[in-house]
Amino acid sequence: MGSAGVRIVLIAICVIPGINGLTVEMDDEKSGFLGSKVDLRCRFVNSSPPVKVSQVTWQKLVNGTKKNVAIANPSLGVSVAPAYRDRVAFKHAAVRRRTPTLEDTTITFSLLRLSDEATYICEYTTFPAGNRENTVNLTVYVRPTTQMSLSTPTLVARPSNMKTPVATCVSANGKPPGTIRWETRVPGEVTTREYKNPDGTFTVQSDYILVPSRETHKETLTCVTNYNEEVFTDSVTLDIQYEPDVSVDGFDGNWYLNRENVQLSCKADANPAASLYQWKLNNGSMPSNAEIRDNVLTLKGPITYDVQGTYVCDATNSIGTRSGSVEVSIIDKPLPQIAAGDVISVIALLLAAGVLMGITITVLVLKIRSKKEDSSSDSPSAKLSQPIRKRPGEEIQHSGRLYEELPNTADYVSYRLACNKDDYPEPYSPPINPPLSFLPQHPYQSPQPISSTASKNTFSPPSHTTAIFKYPSVPGPTSPPPGVAPYTFPKEQYV
Repeated sequence: MGSAGVRIVLIAICVIPGINGLTVEMDDEKSGFLGSKVDLRCRFVNSSPPVKVSQVTWQKLVNGTKKNVAIANPSLGVSVAPAYRDRVAFKHAAVRRRTPTLEDTTITFSLLRLSDEATYICEYTTFPAGNRENTVNLTVYVRPTTQMSLSTPTLVARPSNMKTPVATCVSANGKPPGTIRWETRVPGEVTTREYKNPDGTFTVQSDYILVPSRETHKETLTCVTNYNEEVFTDSVTLDIQYEPDVSVDGFDGNWYLNRENVQLSCKADANPAASLYQWKLNNGSMPSNAEIRDNVLTLKGPITYDVQGTYVCDATNSIGTRSGSVEVSIIDKPLPQIAAGDVISVIALLLAAGVLMGITITVLVLKIRSKKEDSSSDSPSAKLSQPIRKRPGEEIQHSGRLYEELPNTADYVSYRLACNKDDYPEPYSPPINPPLSFLPQHPYQSPQPISSTASKNTFSPPSHTTAIFKYPSVPGPTSPPPGVAPYTFPKEQYV
């Protein structure tokens, strides 16, 4: 290039300020689901004064190679590659005019295919700034189809208790792959496998494994598939076939002599239902008055001791045969029956007894607490604070000498009054031999007379060390015989 050419380029750069600020605005990432519609945005930010846009080209980058998708040219118009002609179009009508406006050249993909997932380039050709471009990554998602079914047409409970897959949940042809979890009350194990399909989608299969049994019959298994923040659920009810579980009902323990028309019923829990019932009596033949209809055995007329024994019922379905039995015994007389009203009365009595017991316990607890409070008030410190009450006679007792309070005859009652013997005369008081003494540690001394004028308690120091007490006489309806001293009940006195 000559000096003249270099001068022209420099002049163009100086004349068109902001030529280096030309940008192509696009999203970094776009996504859409298979079969849906998605817009790929492309907008050209021109300079001021604007440059001339010669052409806009959309291209798909495949393994490092650019392939044209759509072209917009101001002179030639719009052109779309044959592979995209029915599914790709420029979004704005201004681009498709005879004199198009190419600032916004967003294209719309319809009916997305998995093969549409790629990196797309939007390239602007300008003069004199040259080319400007940007890229967007298009991701195509595929919602999986979920399906749940029993693993085998027939699930049978076997005595071997072997674990087997009972239900299968499939999340097929999803992109990205979904996740599967189970919701059920039945304990079991889960195995999950993931496969990648040739078209780039994924299939996830999950099996629920358990031991088929009578307890798991009619239980529900729910498969929950999570995909791209979407949740899909499907459920199946287990249909487990098992041999009969047999029991015999009807014997209430009150089969007595001459009781009439008793029955035994054979109950069989089975899937499929039991189709055959057979009765037998262990260690004996069936009674002559026995009548059998399917699962019911009836003993007609009054029963005797001959019907005693073990009755066995065999129930059969397509899976197998199992038995149930009952031991029948005959008693002489019927057992007393408790009426419903009696039962209610007993329950009411028990409840009343419980309430009474609760009240009694509460009262006892309150009494114990009050006693504890009283004992705390009778503590040594409390006792010391209370005044000391002296017993009668203590104030006249001195150290080294002992005085005894003499009783007052007015404080005593006669034998007649004490025993309420108004109708029976009191002849006399019996003599006391030997005479009583309130000081047994001292020998008895001859009594000394007490003045009859003493109507009140008198105290006088004795002339000897031993106090002698003589019981005063109380006049009664009769006088004692000669030589016999009168006797009255002594009054309690403190020593």
